[in-house]
Amino acid sequence: MKKALIRTVQAIFTIAILIIVFHSPEKRAQIAAAFERADARWMWIGLPVAFVGEIANIIRWNILLRVQGMRMNWLRLTQLFFVGLFFNLFMPGYTGGDFARLFYSMQEFPDRKKEAVLTIVMDRLIGMMALVVTAVATTALRWHWLQQTPKASFFVWVLICMLVGFSALVGGSFLISGLRLANRLPKHTPFRERLIEASEAYHLFARAKTSLAWAFTLSFPVLFSFYGAFYCAARAVHANVSIIDMFTIMPIVTSIISLPITPGGVGFRESLFEILLRDLAKVPGQVGILISLLGFSFFVLFGLVGGICYLFYSPRGRAGWKEMQGEVERLHSQ
Repeated sequence: MKKALIRTVQAIFTIAILIIVFHSPEKRAQIAAAFERADARWMWIGLPVAFVGEIANIIRWNILLRVQGMRMNWLRLTQLFFVGLFFNLFMPGYTGGDFARLFYSMQEFPDRKKEAVLTIVMDRLIGMMALVVTAVATTALRWHWLQQTPKASFFVWVLICMLVGFSALVGGSFLISGLRLANRLPKHTPFRERLIEASEAYHLFARAKTSLAWAFTLSFPVLFSFYGAFYCAARAVHANVSIIDMFTIMPIVTSIISLPITPGGVGFRESLFEILLRDLAKVPGQVGILISLLGFSFFVLFGLVGGICYLFYSPRGRAGWKEMQGEVERLHSQ
């Protein structure tokens, strides 16, 4: 009875979210217009290109989970990951699905909650570090191209400010962890024990250098797959955008739409594509919007698959705890 009730609530919630996502007649008309103009061949190419990044993302997350002694079979892991993609459709920014993954990870591993938090945080940090590398490289190599108009230049400086702030945040967190500054806090400091526990979890990652190296390496196919999906969308509408142009613009778009402004970056992303492609690649504004909608449609599809996964999801709870405990003991003994 309880299981049936949960399934019913999940079904109602899923349907409600899909209605919210697609309720706007204008948005539905834009999407329909985009598909009418699109070359189906490039859309079929774009689908596996986009999917490769999701596979790399799943593998990266699995590596980070295992570092913390949290094991799931691949089917379960993939299901949970796609549930996160579903929540990305309506939660602010592209990090909204992380909260869903965190919530359900805690249900999967109720005795490893702080470790679950660290895996999601580290997954996001490593992904952002790869974004910093690609953004610095493309911005430095094509600085003059990016300065063609005041609007384009403004977004470049927004990107730079975000990268500096992120780098300072990451550097500070690793400094606090590496020097064990949390242990030196006064005993009555709020959340002192939690900070110490988080610091210890960080040290598990620090000792797993090979795993972190693989996770970081996988971040590049994640990013390039995302960029490539929008390049395929550009080719689908016959836009005169080179792959170098798209890969130069995408770090700016990716960074800014990650801010929790609109659900899934909808609307905000279209504006960025319209401005940047028009000012830098001389693509008509309406075509830039179509490219954004078509590129995003790949990830909407993955989110809809996640909605189906959500309908059939139920937390594993404490099952497999002995297996996890043995892995944790092994990591601590290294």
